[in-house]
Amino acid sequence: MIAIVAAIAGIGLYDGTWRPRERAGAEANPDAHRDHTLAPRQATAVSTLILHSHPASGRSLRSPAMLPAGARRGLAHSLRQYPTLSLATPDQWQAAERLRILLWQTARRWQDPRAAEAAGFDTRRPRRRPGDRSVLWFHSENRAFHSDRFYLDARRPDTLIYADTPGRPLVLVGVMISMPRGLRGPTPGGPITRWHWHLVCAQGARRGLKPLGDGSCPRGSRLRLGSEMMHIWFTRDLRSAFAIHAPRAELCIARLLPATYCEDGATIHGM
Repeated sequence: MIAIVAAIAGIGLYDGTWRPRERAGAEANPDAHRDHTLAPRQATAVSTLILHSHPASGRSLRSPAMLPAGARRGLAHSLRQYPTLSLATPDQWQAAERLRILLWQTARRWQDPRAAEAAGFDTRRPRRRPGDRSVLWFHSENRAFHSDRFYLDARRPDTLIYADTPGRPLVLVGVMISMPRGLRGPTPGGPITRWHWHLVCAQGARRGLKPLGDGSCPRGSRLRLGSEMMHIWFTRDLRSAFAIHAPRAELCIARLLPATYCEDGATIHGM
């Protein structure tokens, strides 16, 4: 798994917890405030672009523009897969490293799904289509952690990510941190600790769901930008640990995926 360097745990740049409702004034993170959602016209433009570029729509518009390497938040497929570490200051680098290590130290107690279930995580594996032999990135959520007042808390990750391969036990490969709707997440690691969101179909205050196969939404719901989220993968290097989508190659190097799924051409579903 991950080689933990004990000395790094002493870094005091980021204590592994951010509590926006308990901080104020100069102590508040200037990058954390309400209104991460795009203005209505912007959201409509982005939504239309995605819908029109969807294969099922029969149209051939360009994909959303790729954001600059230093962008700290954006639509998942507009952010670069890996952060550019050279853009981070030494303090930001160390804060990101500390966050990664603290999250691993916390999450490893839930490597066994039974322990995760006892702690309140939903470990019911999703149903597969007949004949589906791909790797699924199973998100096991803890609703109590998700709904509490602690955001980006290394001691209370709201979602565990397991590699779900047919006929094999679940393997813990990372965690996901998500923010409440409309609240921007802090970036203690600067351009390393990036937040992304997806397009979801939402109805009123209800939770957003994945759009239909053709990119449209069920009647009564509308396409909007989902809440911000951050993935932290338990790979062996800082760069891939903060990848936007599952970093297949690095997870294979860390031996977190079966060898048969690490060969060229193996089927793995992205996120």
